[in-house]
Amino acid sequence: MDAFRVDYFLSMIPKILKLLPETVKVAVFSLALSLVFGLLLAIIRQYRIKGLNFISSVYVSFFRGTPFIGQLFLFYYGFAQFSDSIKEMSPFTAVIIALSCNYCAFMSEDIRAALNSVDKGQYEAGLSIGLRPFTVIRKIVLPQAARIAVPGLSNNFINLFKSTAIGFMIGYKDMMAVVSMETSRTYRFLEGYAAAMLIYWIIISVLSMIQQKTERYLNRIY
Repeated sequence: MDAFRVDYFLSMIPKILKLLPETVKVAVFSLALSLVFGLLLAIIRQYRIKGLNFISSVYVSFFRGTPFIGQLFLFYYGFAQFSDSIKEMSPFTAVIIALSCNYCAFMSEDIRAALNSVDKGQYEAGLSIGLRPFTVIRKIVLPQAARIAVPGLSNNFINLFKSTAIGFMIGYKDMMAVVSMETSRTYRFLEGYAAAMLIYWIIISVLSMIQQKTERYLNRIY
């Protein structure tokens, strides 16, 4: 068995970091879409909007109850048999869509729990003074729910960032794709994947620190 080659391990770090912007780009776009659609799902389910509540419940149940890699393959390879648009879609776009579809389901539950924590009397009071339901939600309920939702949403973003690593399995060239290609060529799997895990560990640790500071700040001002 070959000894661990420190020189190869160190040489892999800059190669992996070179693709960090691609990973960040996917994570940020996916986060933005997940938040928007997660909020819509949460509002639909929280206020039981007729015609949409059942559909949104099934949607959330499916995406929370099935593995992400299966969802990604089903979308990119399965649905491509019936759609030329998906067949011609870039891996970059496909990964963002798949991540967004998955994580908006998880984030919707965090947002819904936060909405639930706001006293329902405030919603009813807003309606009683003539405000429209959407206005009450936007101006009274959401500002209070946002602080409560931050911990759960932050944890989901961290998980989303880690999930971007699966994108290379459909051809998206990100940090894990570089590791896969390099180690397949050199057979130095231990050093290559150890370098990748170190980078992910550092990034996630930084994100966790930002999350903790954000929570402390919000608790202080509220």
